Amino acid sequence: MTAPRRRRVLEYNVEAGAADQPANSMIEIRLPRLADAPPCTDLAALVIGPDRAGPFIKSHFERHQIIVAAAEEQVVGFLAYRTDWFECTFVSLVVVHEEWRRRGIAREFFKSVEAVSLSPRIFSSTEETNAPSIRMHTALGFTPSGHIDNLPQGARELLFYKRVPPRGMR
Repeated sequence: MTAPRRRRVLEYNVEAGAADQPANSMIEIRLPRLADAPPCTDLAALVIGPDRAGPFIKSHFERHQIIVAAAEEQVVGFLAYRTDWFECTFVSLVVVHEEWRRRGIAREFFKSVEAVSLSPRIFSSTEETNAPSIRMHTALGFTPSGHIDNLPQGARELLFYKRVPPRGMR
């Protein structure tokens, strides 16, 4: 017997004046479909570059370690994670299309990862120059856990940690 697919739906009422979005947008947080790979790759390219985006998304799709957000049948964001990082879950990339930010999508992504994580230890990271991401991690209950210097992008990478109840107690 297989477990049912996890799916969350957010209802979001867009304020008047947002001409590019309907008045009642439904945002679905779900497991990816094969057709989601190209739009996820396009979103990833905005953050990690086009050369790395394709292989990155392919590897996460193959491991089934990606969660997508869709609105109006379009992918508007994704979260990619790993479960083999020092026997912990590590969120490797979160991308939400600029027009869909600040609507709870990242919060729902992290709730979904917490629900499926085999480990009670969840790590995530961001560049030290990314103030919105640092604030988001803090708001989601993550605490600083160190940093990594000397990475190719030049900026220090800040690590964040959150402990969640063991899987059987969630």
